[in-house]
Amino acid sequence: MANTSRINGFKPVKYLGGSPWNGQANLYYIPSTDGTAVYPGDVVKLAGSADTAGGAPTVALAAAGDAVVGVVVGFLPDPTNLNVDGLGRSASTNRYCWVVDDPDVIFEVEASNGTPTVADIGLNANHAVGTPSTTFDTSGAYIDFGTEATTAALTFKILSVVPRPDNEVGASVKLLVKINNHQFGSHTGTAGV
Repeated sequence: MANTSRINGFKPVKYLGGSPWNGQANLYYIPSTDGTAVYPGDVVKLAGSADTAGGAPTVALAAAGDAVVGVVVGFLPDPTNLNVDGLGRSASTNRYCWVVDDPDVIFEVEASNGTPTVADIGLNANHAVGTPSTTFDTSGAYIDFGTEATTAALTFKILSVVPRPDNEVGASVKLLVKINNHQFGSHTGTAGV
């Protein structure tokens, strides 16, 4: 049975030690000077500043190959426009976001742009930003299977295939990955095997 493609970014599921993800995230800020829309499931990097009101660090959408700080899982309501649903951030708006920034969190994500095999487990790969769904306010990010290699600086490490009856090795497989090149890590990643 072929996998169904439902790209919707990165979803935290558990910790490297095996315990389930407990919902913890930290508050970050995306200023209105950032002209890129951001959605839950998007990968972000530190942007080198902070908001002036509360000191929350600024983040920006991470491109393929960037060292990253984590994955956006939600947004605070926009106090200047309470008609906004709060699920995503429109371009050029001030928004606070919740980011899963623990280096030991494992994420579920779809692989695209190639057909993974079991021999790819343990390799590293970059993500691609993809096209978000503005209808459902979800990320378009995925693991880019045109980039898998042993290279240490690649952003994500492929840990395993998600063990579910509706998921099999092949096109559009859902994978469990960990951030390999993390801005809070002690190095720029480890080589894949």
